[in-house]
Amino acid sequence: MYNIELDFDEEYFVNTYGSKIKKFIKDELAINTVRDNVFEFDIKKFMHENIEACDITDHLYENPKLSEDTIFQIFKEAYLELFSTNESKNLEKELEKIQIAFKNPVGCDRKIDEITSSEINNLVKFEGDITSSGKVGALLKKACFVCPSCGNIQYKTVRDYFMPLKMYCRNQNCGTEMKLDHDSSTYTNIQELEVQQPIDLMKNPDDPPMSIKTFLENSNGIYSGRVDVVGTIMKRQVKPNAPVYEMYVRSNSAHLNENFQKIEVRDIIRDGEKVELLKELGKNKNIIDILSQFLIPQIKGHDLVKKAILLQQVKGCIKYLPDGSGLRNDSHILLITDPGIGKSTMLRRIAELFPQNGYASVTTATGGGLTANVVRESTEIGDGWVVKPGVFVKANQGTACIDELTVDKNVMKFILEAMESQTIHINKGGINVKLPAKCAVLAACNPKYGRFDRNLGVVEQLNMPQPLLSRFDLIFPLKDNPDRKRDAEIADHILSTHYESATKQYDVLADLNVGGITVDDELLKNYIIFARTCAYIDDNKNLYLRETDSKLLKTPSLNKNSMKMIKDFYVDMRKHGEGNNPIPITARQLEAVVRISEMHAKARLSDKVNEKDTKVAIDIIEECLKQVAFDPETGTFDIDKGMGKIPKSKMDKMNTVMDIIRELSAVSENKLANKDDIIDRAEEFHIKEIEVEDLLEKLSKNAEVFSPKFGKYRLI
Repeated sequence: MYNIELDFDEEYFVNTYGSKIKKFIKDELAINTVRDNVFEFDIKKFMHENIEACDITDHLYENPKLSEDTIFQIFKEAYLELFSTNESKNLEKELEKIQIAFKNPVGCDRKIDEITSSEINNLVKFEGDITSSGKVGALLKKACFVCPSCGNIQYKTVRDYFMPLKMYCRNQNCGTEMKLDHDSSTYTNIQELEVQQPIDLMKNPDDPPMSIKTFLENSNGIYSGRVDVVGTIMKRQVKPNAPVYEMYVRSNSAHLNENFQKIEVRDIIRDGEKVELLKELGKNKNIIDILSQFLIPQIKGHDLVKKAILLQQVKGCIKYLPDGSGLRNDSHILLITDPGIGKSTMLRRIAELFPQNGYASVTTATGGGLTANVVRESTEIGDGWVVKPGVFVKANQGTACIDELTVDKNVMKFILEAMESQTIHINKGGINVKLPAKCAVLAACNPKYGRFDRNLGVVEQLNMPQPLLSRFDLIFPLKDNPDRKRDAEIADHILSTHYESATKQYDVLADLNVGGITVDDELLKNYIIFARTCAYIDDNKNLYLRETDSKLLKTPSLNKNSMKMIKDFYVDMRKHGEGNNPIPITARQLEAVVRISEMHAKARLSDKVNEKDTKVAIDIIEECLKQVAFDPETGTFDIDKGMGKIPKSKMDKMNTVMDIIRELSAVSENKLANKDDIIDRAEEFHIKEIEVEDLLEKLSKNAEVFSPKFGKYRLI
């Protein structure tokens, strides 16, 4: 194969660009230090300061390896001229550890599926998602060879990881194969990554995404996220006797991309017309209701659920405690539905809304697939242990949509940490890392018996551990109750959806017209992104136009009246739990009200959280509590009932039944209480027969009572 490197003229390169490069390096060293043995040569900045040298990009693109070597020699000269002293004896040796990394190259941006054999030996820049990452290892970077015959010493920079390390003595009349001196050689870190093309950069999102193996030099360890990679396309022979090669990337410049919120808000605020359009749209007093209906147009009804999901996408305010730890600004939502309601449609719609949102069904996903996993698989370097980030990690700064949540109990325990701390800890195979999973969770499941049993409470029909259930801010049971008028509306809606999809004559699925503004899917996404960040946009604008420190952002806050409303709601509700009454709500619900209030204020583009926002939040929380935590026997809310525990009213009846068993067994000859006697005695306490049977079953499952014979009970 023709090697383009033969065209590189080092003398021409140095004569043409050498002095400019040296001055640029000296200026950079004066304001930036070398980090982790890497000097980043900012190509775009160099060209901006040396317009007459713009054609340097051709040399860097076509001959990145030789250009890097030449720039490194110039760097050493510049560094020694700046910092060399009589006492710096080992400075030159230390400089051998430093590498040149190209930053912001021009004209070589590619998508992963555009990297073909024509790019071999060329410089490319691409972005992708890390799908697997190995442990950081040591790479022999500059090999020191010693001739065993004449003692000659030669050095060789290792650029091709898969070529044999051999060198022959260059002394005249010698030519002996030299020995590698490991102690005198120079090493650097290296990490193997698998980088996959993001779905939003694919021509057809349904096609299998392409990926490329990337070897990252000077890596301190990157295990998840979206990365910008600058590197050289290399090749290695797949089989010794076949002229077939596999492409890979050699890189010493891979940076985690900023999250989508920061990138997309930049694009919006740079477009003055779009900002004014979004502000005008936000003036509509019903904008939240309008957009929540447009968000999931395929499903008829469930207005409150749609509103809650829209607010979830807007997110609450970013806040930090004095110690630097952040407060969760995401709300987690659980949908418990009868079959046919459309829960999967809702989840898939939200998963497709933004690139950082993700979808998984527990029917096909493992616990590690949802969070993160460390597995053994074939690797080119290292011991084969690699980290594979799951849906929660990939959905960092977005929403993880989890379908069929209760199908596998073993999977549910994996996501408990992710929902509470929004991090995933990995400690296996010598890899100990903490991966970010700052995402909202939109989960859905069916009741454990397939459909809702009208004789049982909602949460009683949910096969989910109580600690996990308590992590959800909002729980919505969506029941399929026959209703002639509503059923006719749903039928019309479904038929219209199918008809419009077939004929392309859209009405139900058409774009919205809101006050003369046409709202399509793209504008909806822009509105949500803008709503997340629009408050105090003038104060925050400069922060968003560069790498943003979230701790410096100015965000909406509760006004005094709103704070009083939340406090009064919380205190009044708690008052019902005084004495021996069930506890209606806890501080978790209070924090949920705060988050939803902030979301509602941001969704209407306000920089203050007022009473209107708080009222909506309280209404949403109360509606959820009515459906999952209301105890009809006492006429009060019981948060234990809503969190999957036995409500206090039932617990009191269980204690009564246990007292009856204790009394009856004490006077019985065989020390056993007869079931019929238990039922008769329970009637005195207004406990019905069907309730006694249910309570006895629960007491048996809880190992509180034991039935050695049919119809006979005693306490354990």
